[in-house]
Amino acid sequence: MGRERPSPYWVLFVGPYGLYLLVFLVLPFANVALLSVYLHSPTKIAIAEFTTANYSKLWELYYANLFFRTLRLSLVVTVVCVALGYPLAYVLARARPRIMTLGLFLLIMPLMVSTVIRVFGWVVILGNEGLVNQALRRLGAGDGVQLLHTEGAVIIGLAQQSMPFMVLPIMASIERISPSLEEAARNLGASWGQMFTRTILPLSMPGLLSGALLVFSVSMSAFVTPALMGGRRSRMIGQQIYEEVLSAYNWPGAASLTIVLALLMLGLVGLALWASRRRARLEPAR
Repeated sequence: MGRERPSPYWVLFVGPYGLYLLVFLVLPFANVALLSVYLHSPTKIAIAEFTTANYSKLWELYYANLFFRTLRLSLVVTVVCVALGYPLAYVLARARPRIMTLGLFLLIMPLMVSTVIRVFGWVVILGNEGLVNQALRRLGAGDGVQLLHTEGAVIIGLAQQSMPFMVLPIMASIERISPSLEEAARNLGASWGQMFTRTILPLSMPGLLSGALLVFSVSMSAFVTPALMGGRRSRMIGQQIYEEVLSAYNWPGAASLTIVLALLMLGLVGLALWASRRRARLEPAR
């Protein structure tokens, strides 16, 4: 007698989530993709006539600069989060339980506050009459400096908001690394830098890659922070999509921007994952 095939119990667990994704992610995204090839109408918003004009205009210099600025600022934010978040993740992963708990609380606490409130906090700090400029005036800096409505302000705001998404994956990876490996490397004569680059960094690379992809994705699709801290001088794709929808009522144009942004993000994320897997395959051969 042949063996009975096991019941697909996994369908009971995966099915509800798959249905949820289908209804609230796949179908809306397909609707946006369909809307992106409709003809824009000032009176009816969209007409069900196929056109490529919504995508053709994205080759204009204005939109090219917009995508380039969004990509550049997102990469800078990711690098800043790596530079600041990795040391913090290492310290928290190797800290005592009480210190780690306090550090995690301080790290996650800003996520409990609305993004708008956090951005207005930065406005109070970086504004023309903010705390930084008031301190500079007292130090004799004249009228102070223009901090708000610059790319630097956008980078500061996005980095602060995205830092938990970088620290937590790296911290989880470092916690899996036994401290005895560090002790063994130091006992064999390796300096702290050699121990870090040859032991900690390679083993924590999955967490570093996950954090970088999360921060990059969040920064690419940001709207509130660039709108309030960058203004029109540092516009990003999210602001343009918002204005196309609510100001110009050009929903097909906004849909085309959304599709291109999503495909760009998926392409870059897929490329990063492919490079990571290729590197992992080549390492044993070395």
